[in-house]
Amino acid sequence: MDNVTGFISVFMSAVSNCRLYSIDHESVVGLIEKVFLVHNENCDKSGNVEMMIIDNDLVVNSIPFKDIGLQGKNLIKLLRRKGISHINFLKGVPRSELKHLVACLAASKQEIKSSPHIKVGIVDVYLGELQRERGLDIEKSLAQFTPEQIKKASEEYDRISPFKKLRLAGFEEMVMHFVLTLKKEFDIVKLLEPSRSYYGYDYTHASNVSVLTIFQAQALGIQEELQHEIGIAALFHDIGKILVPREILEKEASPDSRERKIMELHPLYGAQYLATLDGITRLAPIVAFEHHLRYDGQGYPKPRVSAIKQHLCSQITAIADSFDNLRKTVSSKKALNIKDMLVTMRTGDPGLFNPFLVDNFIRSIHLSLSR
Repeated sequence: MDNVTGFISVFMSAVSNCRLYSIDHESVVGLIEKVFLVHNENCDKSGNVEMMIIDNDLVVNSIPFKDIGLQGKNLIKLLRRKGISHINFLKGVPRSELKHLVACLAASKQEIKSSPHIKVGIVDVYLGELQRERGLDIEKSLAQFTPEQIKKASEEYDRISPFKKLRLAGFEEMVMHFVLTLKKEFDIVKLLEPSRSYYGYDYTHASNVSVLTIFQAQALGIQEELQHEIGIAALFHDIGKILVPREILEKEASPDSRERKIMELHPLYGAQYLATLDGITRLAPIVAFEHHLRYDGQGYPKPRVSAIKQHLCSQITAIADSFDNLRKTVSSKKALNIKDMLVTMRTGDPGLFNPFLVDNFIRSIHLSLSR
């Protein structure tokens, strides 16, 4: 086993053991010491180890590591949830910095910042080009996505196809941006893209639903690690529409009964598509399948198990989906103002939403607008 492989293997073990025990547990202390010793054996000529996450691959010193096992896959998920896709271990890194990094990675709510010998950041992969950003304040960088980056994410979203591998990396960072921005911005409406009429699979609607779902998760006190998974699931809630004929999606007139039946298959198509993807949260196919199921179970598609109940994440995604749809101008109708939208959601159909969740959403919107 070469030095680079040994370094990554021991580092992953240190993080995993720290999550199970504590940073001062003897097994963790011993593993950090091994990380320190292996790194000091000069993993490359400069003595640096550069770790990056590109799509679902761990790339170390420009070499992709395919066989990283369960620990490696867990490390990739953990780094993504922290908003990190690039770590550079510089020559001469001391034990104290390694210990601090392992402790921060193992703690679910601990913010991670660069230190003198360990630089953390993100890797921009939206254009298919690799642009490394070194020594970044992760929260600051993700909360300041440029219009160009958002445009690239939108274009990538529009290229989603059942015949191509979905690249999750850019979307993971977009959702992390949503999570971090919502922690700072109280007016949720300011964060939503302008409403517009649409009949297809649309990035604007999907990103708005993701933001609104994370907004609800934060108001409910759901931990940040799960907020990220909920946001990803909400972002792809309508992905099954890629398998619905375009002429049905773009038809301006009301669909006939045959077209409606085809359209109502998109949750099933979405769940089947997402279930085949590696590295995506297990919530994604659940939310895709259930977001039209309704709280009373009378929606679609009809599950084989009649007693199935909507998952909590599907329930809050359904609320977000409905709110954003009400913001759009449909046919000749004028879009409702926010007050009317909230009244419609609360009184329009008593079986559509979880009463507690829709009340929480309305209360949170009012609180957001009053600040």
